[in-house]
Parts: sequence; structure tokens; C-alpha cells
Amino acid sequence: MLGIGAIIGTGIFVLTGQAAGKHAGPAVVISMIVAGIASAFAALCYSEFASSIPISGSAYAYGYGTLGEFIAWIIGWDLILEYAFGAATVAVGWSGYVVSLFRDTIGINFPLALSAPPGF
Repeated sequence: MLGIGAIIGTGIFVLTGQAAGKHAGPAVVISMIVAGIASAFAALCYSEFASSIPISGSAYAYGYGTLGEFIAWIIGWDLILEYAFGAATVAVGWSGYVVSLFRDTIGINFPLALSAPPGF
């Protein structure tokens, strides 16, 4: 659910428009099709794992059951990093909406040092 929240929170509402406007242009449709095909293959991999392991779980449980404890440990830490970056991305995307709302409706302008993501 955390992954889906990160995808919906910024992937659809924030980053798609920015990528289309700055980088892809009309080819954003092709990139969405390629991303959809990659997501379908990932879903097929998870369904294969779920059918071979009789317990419910995520990538950690499937990795532990099929590849061993060390690989599952690496997968577990990768999941923690994914959740951290996903939450940070959602926070940056939604903070852009809040800053825009305050600027357009109330007239409050936040300084760039407070409203921009790190590194900008």
C-alpha cells in the first residue's frame, strides 16, 4: 500500500505533467505504454512468487522462501529505502501544491529556501 500511495501521490498527479512538459513532449504516451508493460511483467513475477510460496507476504517473504536469508535481507533493506524515497517524493510533490495554493489564493509567498526540494 505504501508503494501504491507513492505512485498515486506523485507519479500520476505531479511528475507526469512535469516530465511531459520538459522532456518527453508527445512521446509521453509511448513512455507510459512502456512503463505499463514493465509493470505488467512485475505483476506477473509477483504472481509467480505468490503461487510458489504458500504464505502471504511481500518481496521479503518471497525472497526468503526462494533465494535464502541473505538475499531476503538485502531485499528488506531495499524496501526500506524505497519507502523512504517514496515518502520524500510524495512530500515534495504535495508541498508544491500547498505552496501554489497559498500563493494563488491567499497571496503568501514562501521563500525558495523553504519551499524547494533539496538540491534546487
